[in-house]
Amino acid sequence: MKEILAIVPIEKVLSIILDYTATDPELLKTIIYIQSEEFPKIHKVVEYIKEYKDVSAFICMLLKPQSDRENMSSFSTGI
Repeated sequence: MKEILAIVPIEKVLSIILDYTATDPELLKTIIYIQSEEFPKIHKVVEYIKEYKDVSAFICMLLKPQSDRENMSSFSTGI
């Protein structure tokens, strides 16, 4: 996993995400939905599923500064 992250231009990926957030109506709908009252109810159901935890941990790791990404021992790939 460390090797993959080393070649992924995280800053570029985040820039693309921010651009889409500002310009893509479907992504904006998704963000609005996530902030709705309905989403936490669904989240309660799936938050204990291993695959959801893995994806969530990966996304959180991507949002951390590069120096914090060095320790990947807590991330489980399930492989």
